[in-house]
Amino acid sequence: QMGPNAARALQWLGVWDTLEPETFAPKRINIRNGQTGRTLSHIELSGHFEQRFGAPYNIAHRADVIAALLRTTRELPSVSVQTDRAVTGYAPSNGSLKVDLLGGDQLSANALIGADGIRSRIRNLLLGDGPPDYAGHAIYRALTPMIDVPSAIDQTSVTLWLCPAGHVVQYPVNAGRRMNIVAAADSLWVEDGWHARADRAEVADLFRNATPILKELLSAPESWHKWAAADRRPVHHWGDGSVTLIGDAAHPSLPYLAQGAAMALEDAVRLAQHCNGEESIESAFRAYEAERQPRTARIIRRSHHMGQIYHMRSLPAMVRNIVITALPATLHVASMSWIYDWRVDLG
Repeated sequence: QMGPNAARALQWLGVWDTLEPETFAPKRINIRNGQTGRTLSHIELSGHFEQRFGAPYNIAHRADVIAALLRTTRELPSVSVQTDRAVTGYAPSNGSLKVDLLGGDQLSANALIGADGIRSRIRNLLLGDGPPDYAGHAIYRALTPMIDVPSAIDQTSVTLWLCPAGHVVQYPVNAGRRMNIVAAADSLWVEDGWHARADRAEVADLFRNATPILKELLSAPESWHKWAAADRRPVHHWGDGSVTLIGDAAHPSLPYLAQGAAMALEDAVRLAQHCNGEESIESAFRAYEAERQPRTARIIRRSHHMGQIYHMRSLPAMVRNIVITALPATLHVASMSWIYDWRVDLG
């Protein structure tokens, strides 16, 4: 899900025009009771919303986003993309960096930016703060052709289903050709590693008390994959000298604000701008880190809190649902303005 802040970042990076044909513009965000099916609230995403934030709210398959970024990057004559070249270490050397690669090769570099995700090797070398923190949720993901989606399901919008100890989010991707379904549930993680295959029965059991239409939706995919939901506590510094981190390597959050990729895109814009404006790489990196840390720390904390709200049970869940229903949609939108109002000079 790409809110207006992500769209602005992609526009500045020169990627939006390549990506936009593969995106989908949802009509609204629906919030529904996952046990009764009742709609608690909805937020219209066209008209006033786009006028309010000055950019669209679109949806894309993550693979399409990556493909657009890669295509744009490969068109730049100053950039060389090398795959299967994992970094195993780095060290300062005569005013530069020596970067060690898997297989024994070595590169000389003026700077190193670790963009290698939540289990970043660069972060481990830089901060040594261990593995990410398991949040107590398993996240199940599946894609299914839109033709297989139950007809009673809104196929034009983002829908959030709130269930006891879990929630489900559904939305169209691939320009509306497929439905992405994400189901998160309170769960112990007993698998080896952080990712595994899952079957329909496992997902169905976690949401056995769901409303029939939601059960039908969850039975539509032929297969599922699951991940251990994880994040890290915010840190005040994620760089040293001419080494820094970006995206999930620096500030991984739970996906419950749909802002993980957006924060990485914002990072890319501001890191580039600081590198263009500062006298040295080191000063550019420190200025970028100082600017981005408060905002990304707030995203981490708020995303963690939203997971707790989404997974409420019993009386707290009833109170939550009453509050969501009572609040005007304009207040729901206003509560997200600190995220979506992020601006960048697109000139």
